[in-house]
Amino acid sequence: MLVPFQEVVVVSRLLKVVEVAELLGVGDDWVYERINRGELPVVELGDTRKNQRVREADLEAFVEARTYGAR
Repeated sequence: MLVPFQEVVVVSRLLKVVEVAELLGVGDDWVYERINRGELPVVELGDTRKNQRVREADLEAFVEARTYGAR
């Protein structure tokens, strides 16, 4: 018997802006500037900046896109 295909949804951990700033070693304002420029996607969980979250996978992609040279 065949089972219908079900899409698997993987949810990345959601990070607060302050956590993103701490991980990157920058200030909150620097992170908000990247969000406002559209460089760093966010998930809106409410109507204030405090309710914005960054998917861990999006942060990893952000860093990867800005990584140069040998590793």
